[in-house]
Amino acid sequence: MLPLTLLTAPLSQAQIYSCKDAGGRTISSDRPMPECDHSDVQLLSKSGIVKGDIPAPLNAEQKRQKQIQDAKRQAAADAIEQQRQQDRALLARYHNEDDIAISRRYYLALSQDYITRDKGLIEDAKKQLESDRLESEFYKKKKVLPAALRNSIDEANRAIANAKSSIADHQADAVKINLKFDDMLKRYRELTQGQGGMETVAASR
Repeated sequence: MLPLTLLTAPLSQAQIYSCKDAGGRTISSDRPMPECDHSDVQLLSKSGIVKGDIPAPLNAEQKRQKQIQDAKRQAAADAIEQQRQQDRALLARYHNEDDIAISRRYYLALSQDYITRDKGLIEDAKKQLESDRLESEFYKKKKVLPAALRNSIDEANRAIANAKSSIADHQADAVKINLKFDDMLKRYRELTQGQGGMETVAASR
């Protein structure tokens, strides 16, 4: 807001400015007064009719609070717009609940394929460990295994550990996939069966 003292002369001639000064006295003038630069100003016509108000400039704390509130409002508006976009994409991608079920099975199958692969890697590593164990029998008396055999055992153990970790990750992914599609199905039903949801999407188009 520009200081009141910068308001144009033609505007000042058409109205009266009234405010309380630092001492609490009400002062008035037919033009902006420096004493009112930090106070609420009431605009009056020449006949004394209230025409409007000019709020006092915000102090530092008020400006900070306003910025916080503005940021919250913007975040809320962004969230609403993001939800509208997601709703439009959901309705565009899936034409019925069967389409959602098919998509769910597809992504779950991908996770299961990885799990099946990792289980195969574990079986292969266990076979290698058994082979290494049998070979190790020949070196019991020497109490020292050849470096190549030790490396083979270490690699097989690492392969098993990595595969088990991968299986756990993909099992967790499967849980997330189900939760995601549960939420998706719920929202789809809200949009296609709930009047409120359809109005929300329609309003955003």
